[in-house]
Amino acid sequence: MAGAIRGRFLRCSFWLMSLLVTRGGQVQAQQRPVHFEFGHIREQDGLSFRVITCLLHDREGFLWIGTNNGLNRYDGAHFVQFKKLRNNSNSLSNNQLYALCQDQQGRIWMGTENGISCYDKTTGRFRHIVTVDNQPLAICKNVLCDRAGDVWFTSRQRGLFRYGTKTGKIQYFPCYPTDRTGAVQMLPNGLVEDVHRPGLWLSERNGLRYFDIARQQFTTHRNNRQHLPVFTGNQVSALAIDGDRLLIADQIDRSIIVYDLRRQQILKRLAPIRQRERDNFEIATIFADRQHNLWVSSWTHMPFFIDARTDRITELVHDKTKPMSLGANSFSSGWQHPDGSIWLGTVNGIAHTNPERALYDDYDLEPLFPALTDENGLLSFTEDTDGSWWIGTSIRGLLHYEPATNRLDVYRLPKGRGLYYWGHPVTGLSQRGDELFVGCENAVYRFNKRTHQFREIALPAGARSLHLWSFLLQGDRYWIFGTGKQTFAYDILRRQWQTHPIRSASRDPRFLVRQSLLNRRGELWLDIYPEGFARFSPQQGCFLVTDTRQADYEATIGSLTEDRDGSFLMATTLHGLVAYDPVRRRDLIRPENDLMTLSQCTAALPDRFGNTWVAEYNMVSVITPQKQVLNFRLAINEYTAEYVTSLFPMRNGHIMSIQKGHLVEFKPEHLLLPRSRQTVLLNRFVLPDTALLLNDLKPMIRLKPEDNSFAIEFGTLSATTKYRYRYKLEGYDDAWRTTTSPTGAVYTKLPGGKYTFLVKALDPQGFETPIRSLSIQLAMPFYRATWFWVLAVVLVAGLLVSFFRYRTRQTARIHRLQMQTTRLQHDKTQIQYQNLINHLNPHFLFNSLTSLNSLILIQPREASVFLKKLSVIYRYILQNKDSELVSLQDELAFTQLYIDLQTTRFGAGLTISQNIHPEYQNRRIVPVTIQNLLENAIKHNIVDDEIPLRIRIYTENDTLYVVNELQPKGFVETSNKQGLASLKSLYHYLSRREVAVTETTTHFIVAIPML
Repeated sequence: MAGAIRGRFLRCSFWLMSLLVTRGGQVQAQQRPVHFEFGHIREQDGLSFRVITCLLHDREGFLWIGTNNGLNRYDGAHFVQFKKLRNNSNSLSNNQLYALCQDQQGRIWMGTENGISCYDKTTGRFRHIVTVDNQPLAICKNVLCDRAGDVWFTSRQRGLFRYGTKTGKIQYFPCYPTDRTGAVQMLPNGLVEDVHRPGLWLSERNGLRYFDIARQQFTTHRNNRQHLPVFTGNQVSALAIDGDRLLIADQIDRSIIVYDLRRQQILKRLAPIRQRERDNFEIATIFADRQHNLWVSSWTHMPFFIDARTDRITELVHDKTKPMSLGANSFSSGWQHPDGSIWLGTVNGIAHTNPERALYDDYDLEPLFPALTDENGLLSFTEDTDGSWWIGTSIRGLLHYEPATNRLDVYRLPKGRGLYYWGHPVTGLSQRGDELFVGCENAVYRFNKRTHQFREIALPAGARSLHLWSFLLQGDRYWIFGTGKQTFAYDILRRQWQTHPIRSASRDPRFLVRQSLLNRRGELWLDIYPEGFARFSPQQGCFLVTDTRQADYEATIGSLTEDRDGSFLMATTLHGLVAYDPVRRRDLIRPENDLMTLSQCTAALPDRFGNTWVAEYNMVSVITPQKQVLNFRLAINEYTAEYVTSLFPMRNGHIMSIQKGHLVEFKPEHLLLPRSRQTVLLNRFVLPDTALLLNDLKPMIRLKPEDNSFAIEFGTLSATTKYRYRYKLEGYDDAWRTTTSPTGAVYTKLPGGKYTFLVKALDPQGFETPIRSLSIQLAMPFYRATWFWVLAVVLVAGLLVSFFRYRTRQTARIHRLQMQTTRLQHDKTQIQYQNLINHLNPHFLFNSLTSLNSLILIQPREASVFLKKLSVIYRYILQNKDSELVSLQDELAFTQLYIDLQTTRFGAGLTISQNIHPEYQNRRIVPVTIQNLLENAIKHNIVDDEIPLRIRIYTENDTLYVVNELQPKGFVETSNKQGLASLKSLYHYLSRREVAVTETTTHFIVAIPML
């Protein structure tokens, strides 16, 4: 059985040996059939569908997988799926794929259910060819990209076509020129290119065809002018190329024809035999690996393997009870990885195995001797000089197995009876010449390999009551150890026993020699329970205890061996692997235990390459010289724990492990993988809302400022090696980051700029793959761009200058306003003082008193009213002398008192009318404004009964108008000409609206803005 490493936690692919022999003393030799074990990649791993139809390894390193439900691109860790999308002509035309190829421009071509499609990596789009000459292509099960750069494909019913990649034109080559309607049936896996001539080979129901590209002619058995033996009328169901050879599945002759293309002759015919009453034909798939082995599958669901060296045919059986069997009953395509592993596209995903890197062979002895696995099964092992193996069992005697011929002999030990009919457990086997020394728990035998006879060696008196535990052959002396402080050495030449005591002060009744070891310097060491280690002193003839430590793991030691540094390695069920330095007398629980899947172990053994193999049941860990740990599980003994695993060195440098009914031969040299030629594949660039498919044609990714969080998926296409990855983003990361799974890098909230993503892979031996890189340009947000900051500085500087100028202007304005306010305040004071002077003017007072006197004499009551109004007027003036504004309503009430006094004085000579809209009653004006204007009109105009003075007061458009007819006097008393000017100045201070004074030939108009 062969196996292959799968990662840091090593998963192996193995090839089991089916051993079918009869039970008995002598068994006829039988050749062991080859049996493979497979790893699997299935839908749960990300495949779009389980039924695989075709495989293509492109020049970038990706694996393209065609299925019955879509196309997949695989990088070893991630799948990218392509499917037909409704209303999207740039997607697949049909999800049913049959064949794949890559042209010289890197485009991927595929045969589908309704024609062919092409995927262009530069655009990420598909384009389709579904008709030729207005006729549908229908099912196209073959597509091929030839050496000249053209694309050839077959339509199942119409025949052969060529698409010129340079011209974009399609040529049709009907198999029957007289019948272009399609009387031909092209089969899948039925189109291959001749490796020596410019031509194509086609399989067809009516026989093999050859198409000469230069002459554009077909050759069949009907026009075989050269009489080539390969052309017959037999139906051909599949074709394949194997180096210089054409492989032809001849359904009629029920054989695979191997045809030499260079010499144009048939080399041989391989005829698969019928097994289990199932017919292997007709052949659907033939795949030839680099060793010229053939992997074949039939339409009747019978896959098998043909060994190139022996032409032996082995059925690849799918066993539902064995998860590492093929996993399906047929496959449609095959591909061989550069590391030698075989990938088969089956009806249940991809099955992969690696016959070139077999990590171990498994020899299952149970079918030979079914009773072997009763109780603990195999216990001890030694290798004969002729390459055969001797095995001691728990209750089934002594076995002799010849792996080359698959022969098993069983020998019953003396004194067998009852449960131990075949003899007591054989725990020690040592070989010397033609004899085996067979050690049991209470007896020792010499077994003659030629006569197959046992001869018991009588034990010395001191050993007859002991339970013998360990046996060791040292030259001509055979040592036995067990319970008690006495050890015994049998002199083979003299046939005498010698007794050698263990100098120990222990009085523990459980005293026991658990393990014995002969180191590279020829020193004999014992592991003693419960005291520690003892070394044999030839001078004193006894064992001297060198370390009396009471280690807690002492009672759990399963094996004792020596590593390359001279330290003792102990497999324990308490602490796992423990190392002991006999010089410094120090023990160390190996730190690698934390990396092993084993929490305990029963066997440990170093190999010639510096690795340490550790085992417990069917679990195995390998510690490399670089302190890396590879873990894997054997697919045996999954349902039992009634056995003990042991490890034994072999002469060829291999390590033998006994596992109940199995002998597992490990091959340490296969751990030394050749330096990886793999490269890391950059698969996808994932943004929050989309994903960009990466390839060699996209050297740079350009991103918007908001796309500053992303993930990069990468992987290495390998099913047998688990890689560690190191990556960094130059311009952001200071050092390399390390990851194993998931295989991807995630970055969030990056600042804008130019970055370069670097990634490399490291295999288990520390070899690095070439560094892959991806340039990323992340646009700066505008507020972080240089131009933005330059503009911002300019704007800020401009704002500062503008603000400075504004403050300067405002300061000057405030200064002017303060001066103007001072001046207006002065004007206001003057107006108020002028108002007071006007109303306290002796002329006004004299006129008012004269009118009052006249009324007193004539109309006393009206005089009293007149006096009251006069007092109210002066009270109003005095009350509002400090007020800037009063309501229009109050001002009008005051004005009416003034009008009443003037009407009393002038009678019919003065007419004053008012038209004030109610909405303006609460508006405000300067106190005594209307009175001043009325006083001004009376002062400057003639007031007479014959020429009455008419004054109108009204509101309009937020303005109070005082209009008097123009009847100017010749001389005006007490006028200083400053009243209206002061009023204008005061309103300028209070409002942006000015007092308007208009003088016409007939009227004098003053417009007062209401506030």
